[in-house]
Amino acid sequence: MSAIRLFSVSGISVRVHYSLFIILVFLTWVFSVQEYPYGFKGQENAILLSALASLSLFVAVFLHEFGHSVVSRRLGYSVREIVLFVFGGIAVLERQPRGFKEVLVSLSGPAVSVAIALVSYALSKTGIPVVWEFFGVFYRINLLIAVFNLIPAFPLDGGRVLRGLLSERFGFERATFLAAEIGKGIAVFMAVFGIVYNLWLTLIAIFIYLGASEEEKMSRIEAILGRLRVRDIMTPDVKVVTPDMTVEEFVQFVFKNKHLGYPVVDDGRLVGIITLHDVTGRRGDERIGDLMSRDVIVLSPDDPATEAFRIMNETGVGRIPVVEDGTVVGIVSKTDLVRLMQIQEVLRVG
Repeated sequence: MSAIRLFSVSGISVRVHYSLFIILVFLTWVFSVQEYPYGFKGQENAILLSALASLSLFVAVFLHEFGHSVVSRRLGYSVREIVLFVFGGIAVLERQPRGFKEVLVSLSGPAVSVAIALVSYALSKTGIPVVWEFFGVFYRINLLIAVFNLIPAFPLDGGRVLRGLLSERFGFERATFLAAEIGKGIAVFMAVFGIVYNLWLTLIAIFIYLGASEEEKMSRIEAILGRLRVRDIMTPDVKVVTPDMTVEEFVQFVFKNKHLGYPVVDDGRLVGIITLHDVTGRRGDERIGDLMSRDVIVLSPDDPATEAFRIMNETGVGRIPVVEDGTVVGIVSKTDLVRLMQIQEVLRVG
Protein backbone atom coordinates (compact mmCIF):
# COMPACT_ATOMS: atom_id res chain seq x y z
CA MET A 1 0.00 0.00 0.00
CA SER A 2 1.61 3.29 -1.18
CA ALA A 3 1.60 5.64 1.79
CA ILE A 4 3.68 8.38 3.36
CA ARG A 5 4.84 8.25 6.96
CA LEU A 6 3.46 11.06 9.13
CA PHE A 7 4.79 10.31 12.60
CA SER A 8 5.25 7.61 15.21
CA VAL A 9 3.36 7.30 18.49
CA SER A 10 4.28 4.80 21.21
CA GLY A 11 6.53 3.07 18.70
CA ILE A 12 3.71 2.66 16.16
CA SER A 13 4.33 4.16 12.72
CA VAL A 14 1.38 6.18 11.38
CA ARG A 15 1.13 6.37 7.60
CA VAL A 16 -1.33 8.04 5.24
CA HIS A 17 -2.32 6.65 1.86
CA TYR A 18 -2.38 9.18 -0.98
CA SER A 19 -6.10 8.54 -1.52
CA LEU A 20 -6.78 10.23 1.82
CA PHE A 21 -6.00 13.67 0.40
CA ILE A 22 -8.63 13.17 -2.31
CA ILE A 23 -11.30 12.11 0.17
CA LEU A 24 -10.49 15.08 2.44
CA VAL A 25 -11.35 17.47 -0.40
CA PHE A 26 -14.49 15.46 -1.18
CA LEU A 27 -15.63 15.41 2.45
CA THR A 28 -15.06 19.15 2.75
CA TRP A 29 -17.44 19.61 -0.18
CA VAL A 30 -19.99 17.17 1.33
CA PHE A 31 -20.01 18.98 4.69
CA SER A 32 -20.38 22.33 2.93
CA VAL A 33 -23.51 21.31 0.96
CA GLN A 34 -25.21 19.36 3.76
CA GLU A 35 -27.47 21.22 6.16
CA TYR A 36 -27.21 20.96 9.95
CA PRO A 37 -26.96 18.53 11.77
CA TYR A 38 -24.75 16.74 9.21
CA GLY A 39 -23.15 19.75 7.56
CA PHE A 40 -22.66 23.51 7.56
CA LYS A 41 -24.61 24.70 4.51
CA GLY A 42 -25.79 28.29 4.88
CA GLN A 43 -23.66 28.95 7.94
CA GLU A 44 -21.00 31.64 8.22
CA ASN A 45 -17.51 30.23 7.47
CA ALA A 46 -19.12 27.07 6.06
CA ILE A 47 -16.05 26.12 3.99
CA LEU A 48 -13.68 26.63 6.91
CA LEU A 49 -15.87 24.60 9.25
CA SER A 50 -16.23 21.88 6.59
CA ALA A 51 -12.47 21.63 6.08
CA LEU A 52 -11.92 21.51 9.84
CA ALA A 53 -14.57 18.79 10.16
CA SER A 54 -12.88 16.72 7.43
CA LEU A 55 -9.49 16.93 9.12
CA SER A 56 -11.01 16.27 12.55
CA LEU A 57 -12.84 13.25 11.16
CA PHE A 58 -9.59 11.58 10.20
CA VAL A 59 -8.07 12.48 13.55
CA ALA A 60 -11.06 10.63 15.01
CA VAL A 61 -10.40 7.69 12.67
CA PHE A 62 -6.77 7.64 13.82
CA LEU A 63 -7.89 7.60 17.47
CA HIS A 64 -10.34 4.79 16.60
CA GLU A 65 -7.45 2.72 15.20
CA PHE A 66 -5.15 3.73 18.05
CA GLY A 67 -7.79 2.31 20.40
CA HIS A 68 -7.43 -1.03 18.60
CA SER A 69 -3.65 -0.73 18.92
CA VAL A 70 -3.63 -0.01 22.66
CA VAL A 71 -5.89 -2.95 23.50
CA SER A 72 -3.95 -5.23 21.13
CA ARG A 73 -0.72 -4.42 22.96
CA ARG A 74 -2.34 -4.96 26.35
CA LEU A 75 -3.33 -8.44 25.16
CA GLY A 76 0.19 -9.21 23.95
CA TYR A 77 -0.10 -8.49 20.21
CA SER A 78 2.52 -6.32 18.52
CA VAL A 79 1.28 -3.48 16.32
CA ARG A 80 3.42 -2.64 13.29
CA GLU A 81 1.64 0.45 12.02
CA ILE A 82 -1.58 2.38 11.54
CA VAL A 83 -2.53 3.26 7.96
CA LEU A 84 -5.19 5.86 7.13
CA PHE A 85 -6.75 5.64 3.66
CA VAL A 86 -9.83 6.48 1.63
CA PHE A 87 -12.16 4.04 3.44
CA GLY A 88 -10.93 4.88 6.95
CA GLY A 89 -8.00 3.22 8.65
CA ILE A 90 -6.43 -0.03 9.74
CA ALA A 91 -4.17 -1.07 12.61
CA VAL A 92 -1.73 -3.66 11.23
CA LEU A 93 -0.94 -6.35 13.82
CA GLU A 94 1.87 -8.90 13.75
CA ARG A 95 -0.60 -11.67 14.65
CA GLN A 96 -4.35 -12.01 14.34
CA PRO A 97 -6.14 -12.17 17.74
CA ARG A 98 -8.36 -15.20 18.19
CA GLY A 99 -11.56 -15.87 20.09
CA PHE A 100 -12.62 -13.48 22.82
CA LYS A 101 -9.40 -11.48 22.45
CA GLU A 102 -10.48 -10.57 18.92
CA VAL A 103 -13.81 -9.42 20.35
CA LEU A 104 -12.05 -7.11 22.83
CA VAL A 105 -9.68 -5.67 20.21
CA SER A 106 -12.52 -5.13 17.73
CA LEU A 107 -14.81 -3.39 20.24
CA SER A 108 -12.09 -1.00 21.39
CA GLY A 109 -12.25 1.09 18.20
CA PRO A 110 -16.01 1.79 18.32
CA ALA A 111 -15.65 2.45 22.07
CA VAL A 112 -13.18 5.26 21.28
CA SER A 113 -15.59 6.66 18.67
CA VAL A 114 -18.41 6.67 21.23
CA ALA A 115 -16.12 8.44 23.74
CA ILE A 116 -15.28 11.12 21.15
CA ALA A 117 -19.01 11.49 20.42
CA LEU A 118 -19.81 11.98 24.12
CA VAL A 119 -17.11 14.64 24.55
CA SER A 120 -18.26 16.36 21.36
CA TYR A 121 -21.87 16.25 22.55
CA ALA A 122 -20.89 17.96 25.80
CA LEU A 123 -19.02 20.67 23.87
CA SER A 124 -22.03 21.17 21.59
CA LYS A 125 -24.03 22.31 24.64
CA THR A 126 -21.71 25.23 25.48
CA GLY A 127 -23.92 27.79 23.75
CA ILE A 128 -20.96 29.37 21.92
CA PRO A 129 -22.21 29.64 18.28
CA VAL A 130 -19.24 28.27 16.30
CA VAL A 131 -18.44 25.65 18.95
CA TRP A 132 -21.93 24.18 19.23
CA GLU A 133 -22.37 24.20 15.45
CA PHE A 134 -19.14 22.32 14.85
CA PHE A 135 -19.42 19.79 17.67
CA GLY A 136 -23.14 19.32 17.02
CA VAL A 137 -22.15 17.87 13.65
CA PHE A 138 -19.01 16.14 14.90
CA TYR A 139 -20.63 14.10 17.67
CA ARG A 140 -23.23 12.76 15.23
CA ILE A 141 -20.56 11.77 12.72
CA ASN A 142 -18.62 9.84 15.39
CA LEU A 143 -21.77 8.05 16.52
CA LEU A 144 -22.35 7.04 12.90
CA ILE A 145 -18.76 5.75 12.69
CA ALA A 146 -19.28 3.64 15.83
CA VAL A 147 -22.65 2.25 14.71
CA PHE A 148 -21.50 1.59 11.13
CA ASN A 149 -18.39 -0.26 12.34
CA LEU A 150 -20.53 -2.55 14.50
CA ILE A 151 -22.40 -3.94 11.48
CA PRO A 152 -21.59 -7.69 11.69
CA ALA A 153 -19.78 -7.85 8.34
CA PHE A 154 -16.13 -7.93 7.29
CA PRO A 155 -14.00 -5.86 7.05
CA LEU A 156 -15.84 -3.87 9.73
CA ASP A 157 -15.21 -4.29 13.46
CA GLY A 158 -18.62 -5.92 13.86
CA GLY A 159 -17.59 -8.70 11.48
CA ARG A 160 -14.53 -9.39 13.61
CA VAL A 161 -16.61 -9.34 16.79
CA LEU A 162 -18.92 -11.91 15.19
CA ARG A 163 -15.99 -14.10 14.15
CA GLY A 164 -14.46 -13.88 17.63
CA LEU A 165 -17.70 -15.05 19.21
CA LEU A 166 -18.29 -17.81 16.65
CA SER A 167 -14.70 -19.07 16.85
CA GLU A 168 -15.18 -19.92 20.52
CA ARG A 169 -17.52 -22.66 19.31
CA PHE A 170 -16.62 -23.44 15.70
CA GLY A 171 -12.90 -22.66 15.46
CA PHE A 172 -11.25 -19.79 13.62
CA GLU A 173 -11.46 -21.03 10.02
CA ARG A 174 -15.11 -22.11 10.21
CA ALA A 175 -16.02 -18.92 12.10
CA THR A 176 -14.39 -16.81 9.39
CA PHE A 177 -16.44 -18.59 6.71
CA LEU A 178 -19.69 -18.11 8.64
CA ALA A 179 -18.99 -14.45 9.44
CA ALA A 180 -17.99 -13.78 5.82
CA GLU A 181 -21.19 -15.36 4.48
CA ILE A 182 -23.30 -13.37 6.93
CA GLY A 183 -21.46 -10.22 5.86
CA LYS A 184 -22.07 -10.97 2.18
CA GLY A 185 -25.77 -11.45 2.90
CA ILE A 186 -25.93 -8.09 4.67
CA ALA A 187 -24.06 -6.48 1.75
CA VAL A 188 -26.55 -7.88 -0.79
CA PHE A 189 -29.48 -6.56 1.27
CA MET A 190 -27.81 -3.14 1.54
CA ALA A 191 -27.13 -3.06 -2.20
CA VAL A 192 -30.77 -3.77 -3.09
CA PHE A 193 -31.98 -1.24 -0.53
CA GLY A 194 -29.46 1.28 -1.84
CA ILE A 195 -30.59 0.92 -5.46
CA VAL A 196 -34.10 1.86 -4.39
CA TYR A 197 -33.35 4.57 -1.81
CA ASN A 198 -29.73 5.74 -1.82
CA LEU A 199 -26.90 4.88 -4.22
CA TRP A 200 -24.29 5.51 -1.50
CA LEU A 201 -25.56 2.43 0.33
CA THR A 202 -24.91 0.36 -2.77
CA LEU A 203 -21.32 1.59 -2.97
CA ILE A 204 -20.81 0.80 0.73
CA ALA A 205 -22.37 -2.63 0.14
CA ILE A 206 -19.85 -3.36 -2.62
CA PHE A 207 -17.02 -2.40 -0.24
CA ILE A 208 -18.40 -4.73 2.44
CA TYR A 209 -18.96 -7.63 0.02
CA LEU A 210 -15.42 -7.39 -1.36
CA GLY A 211 -14.01 -7.05 2.16
CA ALA A 212 -15.87 -10.17 3.33
CA SER A 213 -14.63 -12.14 0.32
CA GLU A 214 -11.04 -11.01 0.89
CA GLU A 215 -11.16 -11.94 4.59
CA GLU A 216 -12.45 -15.40 3.70
CA LYS A 217 -9.67 -15.82 1.14
CA MET A 218 -7.00 -14.69 3.62
CA SER A 219 -8.32 -17.14 6.20
CA ARG A 220 -7.97 -20.03 3.73
CA ILE A 221 -4.43 -18.97 2.91
CA GLU A 222 -3.54 -18.75 6.60
CA ALA A 223 -5.03 -22.20 7.19
CA ILE A 224 -2.89 -23.65 4.40
CA LEU A 225 0.34 -21.87 5.29
CA GLY A 226 -0.11 -21.77 9.05
CA ARG A 227 1.12 -25.34 9.50
CA LEU A 228 4.26 -24.83 7.40
CA ARG A 229 7.70 -23.26 7.76
CA VAL A 230 9.66 -21.47 5.05
CA ARG A 231 11.93 -24.53 4.66
CA ASP A 232 8.82 -26.55 3.68
CA ILE A 233 7.95 -24.32 0.73
CA MET A 234 11.27 -22.86 -0.45
CA THR A 235 13.15 -23.93 -3.56
CA PRO A 236 16.54 -25.19 -2.29
CA ASP A 237 18.25 -25.22 -5.71
CA VAL A 238 18.93 -21.49 -5.95
CA LYS A 239 20.31 -19.86 -9.06
CA VAL A 240 22.57 -16.96 -8.05
CA VAL A 241 24.70 -14.37 -9.81
CA THR A 242 27.91 -12.58 -8.81
CA PRO A 243 28.62 -8.84 -8.49
CA ASP A 244 31.24 -8.88 -11.27
CA MET A 245 28.80 -10.31 -13.84
CA THR A 246 28.07 -7.84 -16.68
CA VAL A 247 24.60 -6.76 -17.75
CA GLU A 248 25.04 -8.62 -21.04
CA GLU A 249 25.96 -11.82 -19.20
CA PHE A 250 23.06 -11.33 -16.79
CA VAL A 251 20.51 -10.96 -19.60
CA GLN A 252 21.75 -14.21 -21.16
CA PHE A 253 21.55 -15.84 -17.71
CA VAL A 254 17.92 -14.68 -17.35
CA PHE A 255 16.93 -16.11 -20.74
CA LYS A 256 18.57 -19.41 -19.85
CA ASN A 257 17.02 -19.80 -16.38
CA LYS A 258 13.60 -18.22 -17.06
CA HIS A 259 13.40 -16.12 -13.86
CA LEU A 260 13.35 -12.33 -13.60
CA GLY A 261 15.22 -11.84 -10.31
CA TYR A 262 18.25 -13.44 -8.60
CA PRO A 263 20.23 -13.18 -5.35
CA VAL A 264 23.70 -11.67 -5.78
CA VAL A 265 26.31 -13.71 -3.90
CA ASP A 266 29.95 -12.81 -3.29
CA ASP A 267 32.25 -15.40 -1.73
CA GLY A 268 29.25 -17.39 -0.51
CA ARG A 269 27.54 -14.41 1.18
CA LEU A 270 24.36 -12.66 0.07
CA VAL A 271 25.22 -9.06 -0.86
CA GLY A 272 22.18 -7.95 -2.87
CA ILE A 273 19.43 -8.82 -5.30
CA ILE A 274 19.06 -7.96 -8.98
CA THR A 275 16.11 -8.11 -11.37
CA LEU A 276 15.75 -7.74 -15.12
CA HIS A 277 13.99 -4.44 -14.48
CA ASP A 278 17.12 -3.11 -12.72
CA VAL A 279 19.27 -3.58 -15.84
CA THR A 280 16.78 -2.39 -18.45
CA GLY A 281 18.34 0.43 -20.49
CA ARG A 282 21.82 -0.13 -19.02
CA ARG A 283 25.02 -0.65 -21.00
CA GLY A 284 26.04 -4.24 -21.59
CA ASP A 285 29.43 -3.82 -19.91
CA GLU A 286 28.07 -2.42 -16.61
CA ARG A 287 28.52 -4.63 -13.54
CA ILE A 288 25.70 -6.19 -11.57
CA GLY A 289 27.39 -5.09 -8.34
CA ASP A 290 26.84 -1.45 -9.33
CA LEU A 291 23.15 -1.92 -10.17
CA MET A 292 21.89 -4.40 -7.58
CA SER A 293 19.72 -3.49 -4.62
CA ARG A 294 21.56 -3.88 -1.33
CA ASP A 295 18.40 -3.46 0.75
CA VAL A 296 17.40 -7.12 0.64
CA ILE A 297 14.46 -8.67 2.47
CA VAL A 298 15.39 -12.15 3.65
CA LEU A 299 13.74 -15.03 5.45
CA SER A 300 15.04 -17.73 7.75
CA PRO A 301 14.21 -21.40 7.04
CA ASP A 302 12.43 -21.56 10.40
CA ASP A 303 10.20 -18.54 9.77
CA PRO A 304 6.47 -19.29 9.42
CA ALA A 305 5.35 -19.63 5.79
CA THR A 306 2.70 -17.02 6.54
CA GLU A 307 5.53 -14.50 7.04
CA ALA A 308 6.62 -14.99 3.43
CA PHE A 309 3.07 -14.37 2.24
CA ARG A 310 2.70 -11.29 4.43
CA ILE A 311 5.92 -9.70 3.17
CA MET A 312 5.06 -10.36 -0.47
CA ASN A 313 1.53 -9.08 0.00
CA GLU A 314 2.65 -5.85 1.68
CA THR A 315 5.75 -5.01 -0.33
CA GLY A 316 4.99 -6.42 -3.77
CA VAL A 317 8.28 -8.38 -3.70
CA GLY A 318 7.99 -11.51 -5.84
CA ARG A 319 11.02 -13.51 -4.63
CA ILE A 320 12.65 -13.62 -1.19
CA PRO A 321 16.03 -15.29 -0.50
CA VAL A 322 16.18 -17.70 2.42
CA VAL A 323 19.35 -17.19 4.43
CA GLU A 324 20.88 -19.31 7.19
CA ASP A 325 24.14 -18.25 8.87
CA GLY A 326 24.72 -15.69 6.11
CA THR A 327 24.44 -18.28 3.33
CA VAL A 328 21.63 -18.46 0.78
CA VAL A 329 20.00 -21.88 1.24
CA GLY A 330 16.83 -21.35 -0.77
CA ILE A 331 14.38 -18.94 -2.28
CA VAL A 332 10.62 -18.43 -1.94
CA SER A 333 8.63 -16.96 -4.81
CA LYS A 334 5.07 -15.80 -5.14
CA THR A 335 4.65 -18.54 -7.75
CA ASP A 336 5.66 -21.15 -5.13
CA LEU A 337 2.93 -19.90 -2.78
CA VAL A 338 0.28 -19.79 -5.50
CA ARG A 339 1.08 -23.34 -6.65
CA LEU A 340 1.02 -24.64 -3.08
CA MET A 341 -2.40 -23.09 -2.48
CA GLN A 342 -3.71 -24.45 -5.79
CA ILE A 343 -2.54 -27.96 -4.86
CA GLN A 344 -4.12 -27.72 -1.41
CA GLU A 345 -7.37 -26.43 -2.93
CA VAL A 346 -7.51 -29.35 -5.40
CA LEU A 347 -6.84 -31.84 -2.58
CA ARG A 348 -9.52 -30.20 -0.43
CA VAL A 349 -12.13 -30.33 -3.21
CA GLY A 350 -11.14 -33.85 -4.19
